[in-house]
Amino acid sequence: MQAMPNLKGSSMLWPVIALVLGGVAAALLLRWYYQAPSQPGASPNPKLVAMFNDRLDAALARLTPAHAAGLSPQAADSARAFLSRVTELTQHCRYQSHVTVHNLVVFDLTLSDGSVVKDQYSGGQRCPDAQVPGVPILRIRMAQGKAVEITSDGSERQAPPTAMVPALDQIIKHLIGYDQGLRPSAYFAASASAADLEKAWASPTDSTRPAPTSPTSTTGGKAGPDGPSR
Repeated sequence: MQAMPNLKGSSMLWPVIALVLGGVAAALLLRWYYQAPSQPGASPNPKLVAMFNDRLDAALARLTPAHAAGLSPQAADSARAFLSRVTELTQHCRYQSHVTVHNLVVFDLTLSDGSVVKDQYSGGQRCPDAQVPGVPILRIRMAQGKAVEITSDGSERQAPPTAMVPALDQIIKHLIGYDQGLRPSAYFAASASAADLEKAWASPTDSTRPAPTSPTSTTGGKAGPDGPSR
């Protein structure tokens, strides 16, 4: 007599097979969903280099206590020393552009010692795509504290050069801001100590200002040699 197939055993395998196939599909979906976004294009733009360096010079000129209270007089020199160590800044989208409307542009920073700092905030710029056009993402190669080459996909040429100025300013702001976060004492003046504050509040008057004087006349008349005129 021919043996009957073990239907019970086969029926128990189907949930296992479905679970395995579901896991594989989920893994492939997640890999597609979170795969690394494309890097900036390879089209060089010499005008962007000149614009970037001009905006960088302007930003460094503003790194003084006269322009921003609390800055150290050495702030600009500290920024220049940091920038001299930067060899490349590469912007990219945090996710693939189709993933989410909250997909922001970040940047990776390569320093002269070979270290790479990943995914730094770049000012809240949304990743450009076909549905949400915007300024292109850039690769900025630097030497001796200045940009020497900037490449992109070339889409910046579809608008006037002035349209790129806000984006360049944001890049520079957050590039220097990265080092400010690491070395605040190199950029900001030291806060007053508790002893300094106590001394300042204990002083009855501010020695840098003259003491107020009472008016010589309450009648508004002109004072003569012997007193106010009547």
